[in-house]
Amino acid sequence: MSKEVANKTKVALVWDLAGSFFRQFASLIISIILARLLSPEEFGVIGMSLVFISITEVFIDIGFTSGLIQQRDVKDIAYSSIFYVNLGISILLSLLIMLLAPYIANFYEEPMVGSVLFYLAFIPPIAALGRIQSTILTKKMDFRSLTLRNIFATVAGGIVGVAAAFMDFGVYSLVVQQITAAVMSTFLLWYATGWRPKLEFSFKEVKALLGYSSYVFFDQVLRQIFNKIDTIFIGKAFSTATLGFYSRAESLKAQIDTYTSTSLRKVMFPAFSALQQNMEAFGRAYFKAFNTVTGLIALLVAPIYLLSDKIIIGLLGEKWAPSIIFFQILLFSTLTSPHIGIMAQAVLAKGYSRLKFKMGLAQRLLRLTPILMGSLFGIVEFAIAVVVANTIVFFVYTYVVYRSLHLSFYKQLQGIIVPNVMLAVFVVLYHFVNDYVDSWILAGLFIIFDLAYLKIIKHESFAMVIEGYNMVKKKILKLKR
Repeated sequence: MSKEVANKTKVALVWDLAGSFFRQFASLIISIILARLLSPEEFGVIGMSLVFISITEVFIDIGFTSGLIQQRDVKDIAYSSIFYVNLGISILLSLLIMLLAPYIANFYEEPMVGSVLFYLAFIPPIAALGRIQSTILTKKMDFRSLTLRNIFATVAGGIVGVAAAFMDFGVYSLVVQQITAAVMSTFLLWYATGWRPKLEFSFKEVKALLGYSSYVFFDQVLRQIFNKIDTIFIGKAFSTATLGFYSRAESLKAQIDTYTSTSLRKVMFPAFSALQQNMEAFGRAYFKAFNTVTGLIALLVAPIYLLSDKIIIGLLGEKWAPSIIFFQILLFSTLTSPHIGIMAQAVLAKGYSRLKFKMGLAQRLLRLTPILMGSLFGIVEFAIAVVVANTIVFFVYTYVVYRSLHLSFYKQLQGIIVPNVMLAVFVVLYHFVNDYVDSWILAGLFIIFDLAYLKIIKHESFAMVIEGYNMVKKKILKLKR
């Protein structure tokens, strides 16, 4: 990795991880308050509705922003052209959602979904107005601006949503929260970049991006649909309350994914793209990211697993206790999600968008198996099947990276297994001694033993932990002075 790219990547990752931490912390506080004010059924309704808004995000972009980031030199007219394409598509999608809202409500047999979906349909055009600005900041690896935007938008949306909940807006509190966050996010993006669309358009520039972007687009469409298919299935096959319990567990798990997988995907794609011509540096960067994230995610996930009952009941209240089992099961998928993200970005950065599409297709097909398990056995078995499918996807991606990028299959397996040894030991121990030993003690012991283990095997993640500790220590000493 060149020194310039390495420095940019490090700064970008620090900013994005720090931003993810503060944003997720703010989201957690907001979720705790809203969970205590609203019912599981109301969270189920918003979950059903947001599925369709999430899917529209892909259609707005059609993969063009990934193409803009991947290209080394981009003309300003290309940015303006894609801006108008995105905006036009978003308006059409917004109108389509409004028209289909009553039929979607009938599908779920939940009238409230139609009304909620009508108001949420205003989000796609609002988000489209800031898509190119976000792309420009990502291409420059200016994750400081992106991070601050995310934090302020999350907090603003949360404050308005909580205020609405206190005024007995019910499920519409969550609607107001989503719309406010989207408006604030777009406003801050326009302020941060200074870029404005010009009254110019080039079909040539749009067409030039289609070759790369079309496969990215179809891959993202499938990813969004299959990522949300569990919500659609649970909302239809089980009760609204069951969906509420599952979606709360999924939401808490997603906060971990956001802090690890999402941050890495955003930062590593431009970093890998910058190194695509230097395979040796590319390989070093890949394995360093792969190995480091394995150790760090284990340090994060194990204590959360051990304390899962205390986290959910302590933060959300007794009425959310059925979410515990879902949360514990789904946590295991976070052990491989960051790596799947790294592998996907590595393939895309080398320009293999068609290969990435095929990888994504296999991944989506595997995501259908939980529906079969859920239909035959129940909701808990559905959650277990989600984790199993995710693990199979990891091995498929590992093999594809080995074959296409010539990065050692053995080193990748070693990178995922070795740092997770201590986690496996403590998860087994937890189920034997949980009735006799307080989970706080188990969590503390895990951190001590795992850090000692990582130091003994001289793992990359231990060096990062120490570096982070020293940075925090310096900041504290500086404040004391």
